Amino acid sequence: FTSGTLARVARHSGAGDGSALLRTFATSSHAGMLWFCLLGFLGWLTTPFWIHLAGGSGAPAVFAEQYLSTIYLVLPLIGMKPFIDSIFLGLGNTLMPMLLSVLSVGLNAILNPVLIYGWWGFPAMGMEGAAWSTGISRGLSALLGILALQKWFGLRGFLLHRGHWSELRKVIRIGLPIGFSHAAYALCFLAIMYTSVAPLGAKVQAGLAVGFNGIEAVSYCGLMGPAMAASSIVGRRLGARDYRGARRGGLHCLLLSVGFASITSLLFLFQGHTLASFFTTEADVLREATLYLSIIAFSQVVTAADSTMQQMMTGAGRTVQMSLLNMGANLLRIPLAFGFSVGLGWGSLGIWWALNLGNYLKLGAIFLLLRRLHLFSPPATSTQPKTQLAP
Repeated sequence: FTSGTLARVARHSGAGDGSALLRTFATSSHAGMLWFCLLGFLGWLTTPFWIHLAGGSGAPAVFAEQYLSTIYLVLPLIGMKPFIDSIFLGLGNTLMPMLLSVLSVGLNAILNPVLIYGWWGFPAMGMEGAAWSTGISRGLSALLGILALQKWFGLRGFLLHRGHWSELRKVIRIGLPIGFSHAAYALCFLAIMYTSVAPLGAKVQAGLAVGFNGIEAVSYCGLMGPAMAASSIVGRRLGARDYRGARRGGLHCLLLSVGFASITSLLFLFQGHTLASFFTTEADVLREATLYLSIIAFSQVVTAADSTMQQMMTGAGRTVQMSLLNMGANLLRIPLAFGFSVGLGWGSLGIWWALNLGNYLKLGAIFLLLRRLHLFSPPATSTQPKTQLAP
C-alpha cells in the first residue's frame, strides 16, 4: 500500500490534480487499515511458526514470541506511520516524515523503559511493553501526520470520502508486486537463517544481529534517503510530463546514495570492530560481527545503486518485472549460502559472500531492466511538458 500509494500520489501531485490526490488518499487509507488489521491477526496467530522457522529456541524464543505476538496486535498503528510518510513523500515533502519520525523515536525511547520495567506506576510488561511502546509511538505520529495532511495540504474529509475501486486497483497493481518482493526477501532471509546460519550456532546468529540489525540498518537508512527521493521526484516529474527532469532527478539521487554508501563501506571495512564493540563485548560475537561488516562492505555501493534504480521504477509505477527479478535474486541466495557455507566449508564467511554475490547479480539485472523500460522517454503520443516543477 505504501509503494503503490506513493507512486499514485506523486503522479497526481506532478499533474496538479487535487481531486485525484484526495481520491487516492481516501481509497488507500480505508483499504490499508483493513489490510493492516488482517495482517496483524494472521501474524498473531502464526507467531510461534515464524520463530521456529528462524531457528529460535530457549529464552530468546520466549522473548521473541512475547514481543512479536504483541507487535502484531498493534500492527495497524505501526502500519499507518509509513503509509502516511508515503503520502508526504509523494507530495514531495520530506521534512514532515522526518519530524514525525523524530517524534516517534523520541517517544518510543521514553516509553520503552516505562512499559518494560514498570516505571512511574505502570505495570512491568517486559518484552510486551517494548512492543506496546512501538505501537503507541508510531500510532501517535501517524495521527499527527493525518492532521497535518488535512490542515496544510487540503486532504480534508478523507474518512467520509468514498473510496474508488478503480483507484484501488491501480494502487494494488503498483504495490502488490513490491509486497510480494518484500515478503520473498523476508522468507528467503528466514530460510538462510534456518538452513545456513542457525547450524553454525548462537555466536554467529548474534554476530549477524549486531552487524545487520544494529549497524548495517543505519547505513541502509542513509542510502535509502536519496533512493526514496528518487521515487517521489521521478513520479512527480513524469506526472508533469517532464521526462528530462525525471531523468536528471533520478541521476542526482543515484549519485547521492552511492556517495553515502561509499563512506559507510570504508567504515565497515576499516572500523568494523570499533562499530561492533558498541553493541557487544563478547569476543566470539564481536569477531563474527566484524567479519560480517568487512565482507558486506563490498556490496554497500551496489545496494545503493540497486535501491535507487528500483525506487525510480516504483515512482514510475513500473514494478512487476522489477519485483520478479528481486524474488529470483533472493531465492538464489538460499542455495548459494548453503553451498558456500556447508558445501565448500567456508562457514559464516561463505554466507556473507553469498549475500554479496546475490547483490551483484541483482544490480546487473536491474540495470538492464531500467534501460529496457525507457522510463524517461515520452510516449509516442505525448508532447513536451506543460508544467515545470520546482526542484
